[in-house]
Amino acid sequence: MPLTRREILAGIGLGAFSSPHAAVAARTRLKISTWFGSHQNMLHELGSQFTSANDVTLDFIPKGDNWDPLLQTTLRDGLINDLPDATWQLLTYAPLLARRGYAQPFDPIVGGSVAFTELGLSSAPIEAVSTAGSVYAIPFGTTIPVVYYNADLLKRVGYTSATAPTTWDEIIGLGVRIAALDRTISGGFFEYDASNAWMFQNLVATFGGRMMKPDLSDIAFDTSEGLRSLEVLWRFGATSTVNMTREQARQAFDGGACGILIRSASGITSVAHTAKGRFELKIGQLPLPAANGRLVGAGHGFMMFTKDRERQKALWTFSRFAASPEGQMILARRTGFMPVNILALRDAAFLKQYLALNPHHSAIVDQLANTTDLFSFPTNNAVRITDMMVEVMRQVVLHQAKPETALAIMVEQTRKLLNG
Repeated sequence: MPLTRREILAGIGLGAFSSPHAAVAARTRLKISTWFGSHQNMLHELGSQFTSANDVTLDFIPKGDNWDPLLQTTLRDGLINDLPDATWQLLTYAPLLARRGYAQPFDPIVGGSVAFTELGLSSAPIEAVSTAGSVYAIPFGTTIPVVYYNADLLKRVGYTSATAPTTWDEIIGLGVRIAALDRTISGGFFEYDASNAWMFQNLVATFGGRMMKPDLSDIAFDTSEGLRSLEVLWRFGATSTVNMTREQARQAFDGGACGILIRSASGITSVAHTAKGRFELKIGQLPLPAANGRLVGAGHGFMMFTKDRERQKALWTFSRFAASPEGQMILARRTGFMPVNILALRDAAFLKQYLALNPHHSAIVDQLANTTDLFSFPTNNAVRITDMMVEVMRQVVLHQAKPETALAIMVEQTRKLLNG
């Protein structure tokens, strides 16, 4: 039976995630900040399962209504020395919180990098949350960009394959043909305005590029990979002559009036529910044009602020549980996020259960092994940089700026803000 909002708030306020042994054993009480959204039932189950087998009490404390407000609250709490023991936060913020001296490294308490490999975490997300050779977050879940298709509209333009398109030429060509069916139908929409310039980061990565050089001495997207990324956006802009917002595009797709939508995989469950009885939904992978191409996930996980060694050990035990097959299945059952435990996904029994819960993920789950995480620019101007990139992408999609011009603007402004 789902928890009511009143029950959830009561549980959070009273530190309800503790086991019956609390009265007879000394327990470690950990406070973990979260954002108050639609995932409280997941946290409740995760906390309950963990504390039933450990002498630890977990208090999940809401500190914002989304990831960004949670980060801002964390930064303010850090200034007044009022941080909780840990936080559930986007992985991309780990380097920032480490530079501020708030996030503490896991390495000293886990026995080295082999512990992360044994847990089932691939090297890519671990590298993304590492600074100066230390790991500052334990990944818990992620999402990747995928392509949503209205299969009914695909059939109307002659596409009847059981598998989704795999190249940009196919995807964009289908979008243009769908747009020509009817003035009331949009061929497609690319959610270029996702926070942290997520879609630009993904396009660059799929072409084999990266945002900055490994030593962070300079940007690295002022290349053919960066230009080809913007050329994809320019071409995709031809699939629709309507300037829609993200929410308008989502409503159009849900209503059967948009043929192709590129957005996060975390929305698959809700879109599938909405599409049921209206049209056939098909999910496809974002193309990987380069042999060394990768996807950029938008992962989340646990970071610790406490400097007390015993509390750190307790947090590591909890984080390890969250990343375990049991914790990952709770995530899969309760949310639209995807697991990060690659070893679990290679287990036939786990994969069967996971895909039974999320059947549309069968077309995309194999991409997780080739997924890194969002890059965070090493500057206090990081938000200004990514906001600028989103605006430039908007101009490209609407054919207000050509790819060559747009890339030059991105390069100039990013270097300026990095040095500002």
